[in-house]
Amino acid sequence: VRIGVEKKAMIMCVFLFALWLLLNGRVTVEICLFGVVIAGAVYAFCVYALGYHPSHERRLLKRLGGYVVYVAVLIWEIVKANMAVVKIILMPPHKYHPAIVRMRIPFKKNISRVILSNSITLTPGTITCQLEGDRYLGHCLDEAMVDGLDNGVFVERLS
Repeated sequence: VRIGVEKKAMIMCVFLFALWLLLNGRVTVEICLFGVVIAGAVYAFCVYALGYHPSHERRLLKRLGGYVVYVAVLIWEIVKANMAVVKIILMPPHKYHPAIVRMRIPFKKNISRVILSNSITLTPGTITCQLEGDRYLGHCLDEAMVDGLDNGVFVERLS
C-alpha cells in the first residue's frame, strides 16, 4: 500500500516540477535543484494544510475524459445559442417572446447543480435567476429556448 501512495504522490510532484521548469523558461542544475525542493515543499503544504490526498488525483484522472467532453459540448451549445440570438436580433420582424421557466432537476450533488446553473448562464439567451436545492428559475430570450433548459444536453451530460 505504501508504494501505491508514493506513486500517486509522484504525479503531483512531477507536475509541480514541470510547472516550475516551464515558468522559469530555461533548465540549469541550479533551477532543477530549487525546483525539486520547491515542488516538494508545495506538495507537503497541500497535504498538511489543505487536506490534499493522493486519491484526489486518481479520481480526477478517471473523470478527465468526461470533463473534456462536457466542455466541448458547452462550447458547441454556446456557438449554437449565439447563432439563435443573432437570428432573433437581426432578422425582422423582431418577434420574440421572453419567458421565465421553473424547473426541477433532481441532482444529488451540489457541484452538478452549480455546473448546470453556470452552463445555462454562459449560454447566450438564457440565464439562471435562482437556484434553491433542486429548483431552478431561469429566463429565456425566446420561448423556443425553453425546451433546452430542463431536458437539454447539459442535464443529460451531468446525469
